[in-house]
Amino acid sequence: MALKEDRCPHCGEGQLRKWYELNAEEHEVVRRLPGTADYAFRERVMMHRWCNLCWHEETTQTPRNA
Repeated sequence: MALKEDRCPHCGEGQLRKWYELNAEEHEVVRRLPGTADYAFRERVMMHRWCNLCWHEETTQTPRNA
């Protein structure tokens, strides 16, 4: 079960996943998203998360409760 912090704020259904959690096909989708124009690829890979359903790109680090 996904934690509330991992749920997509845009669609509410998908799970926000980091670059290393995505497969090769999903990497290709991410490379074609509009965020490519606004952020360096390295920053996106290291800092952003993506919804695996609607492809919302989370660009801010949200604090997590321990």
